[in-house]
Amino acid sequence: MYLSTLNLKDYRNYRQLECEFSPGINMITGANAQGKTNLIESIYYLSIGKAYRLAKDEQLVLWGAKSFQIKAAVENRRGRTNIEIRYHQEEKPAKTISVGGLRLTKMEELSGALTSVLFSPDTMSIIKGSPQERRNFLDYDISQVSLNYGRDIYKYKRLLAQRNALLKKLASLSLRLEEKKERLLIWDQQLIECGSRIIKKRLAVVEKLTPLARLAQRKLTEGKENIELSYILCYKNNKNESKERDIGSFLTEAREECMEEDLRWGSTQWGPHRDDLMIALDGINLKQYGSQGQQRTAVLALKLAELEFFRGESGEYPLLLLDDVMSELDENRQLQLLNFINEKSIQCLITATEARNLNLREKRQNKRFYVDRGKIEEIKT
Repeated sequence: MYLSTLNLKDYRNYRQLECEFSPGINMITGANAQGKTNLIESIYYLSIGKAYRLAKDEQLVLWGAKSFQIKAAVENRRGRTNIEIRYHQEEKPAKTISVGGLRLTKMEELSGALTSVLFSPDTMSIIKGSPQERRNFLDYDISQVSLNYGRDIYKYKRLLAQRNALLKKLASLSLRLEEKKERLLIWDQQLIECGSRIIKKRLAVVEKLTPLARLAQRKLTEGKENIELSYILCYKNNKNESKERDIGSFLTEAREECMEEDLRWGSTQWGPHRDDLMIALDGINLKQYGSQGQQRTAVLALKLAELEFFRGESGEYPLLLLDDVMSELDENRQLQLLNFINEKSIQCLITATEARNLNLREKRQNKRFYVDRGKIEEIKT
């Protein structure tokens, strides 16, 4: 997978940007708050159909403008294609997505057009953050390579919102518990069916990621540490349920046991939107007991595992987007990461305030860019 050109118009602090990238390493430097992260964000937007940072589309529009456009030319094993995402505040629909000149009817159809792996300081939230951060980690990856999964996530969120709205309504009605359960049944059956597919896919992906992450972790630590990923099925009365148990039966039981609490709080207390991913090191929960160095190395191992996972699913490596992370890694980790990128012929975009600590000597092409106040310039060497 190779992003050859990128065009931005009225996106964040970019009035107009046109850039051609190298298929090797692309080093993007500049002072803080000049637009380096915005550039990386725009590329990842093309992969997942939205900003990875907590921002609504209207917040991405350049001040004073009413729309933004992200356009890229992508080359992969199937050939060359163009991806374009356009947002306009005053149009309906506000956002349109086109791949190869064909307008997509649903955002999840973007799956596979441009796959990318993002590593930024915010990525530490995979370990340090809430369960939602770890679910996003799985969902963003799986949705990039599975159109059906993206559809299931969209459907599940819609069903969940409808069920929660009904729960709030039922709380104010003087009905017996059984009557309330009967009114919820039509939504619950669909939620269990869709939720089961999501959980099964997540379990399968975690099973694939675990040995890949373990191998990467052992390389990074010279065989001294072992990382383990465990998918946790969560609801109030869950007692260490086995993965082998039928997921549909598990969710049906969870629905029954959580019904009164659901009605009391007006929200669904069971299902894949409540699950978690535990990341352990030699049997110890990294979030609770891992040191800063162990957590940072584990996240790097996960990112390397993602690269191999994407290759296994799609037949080619994704883009690797490294946003201001080299300063977070010691010299040895930097070298190991760059060696991995070079060995696997992965296109990589790296942002940093300066490039002096990076060794870009490699057999493949590389380019350097400088960003200043929303403008990018290639540095000829």
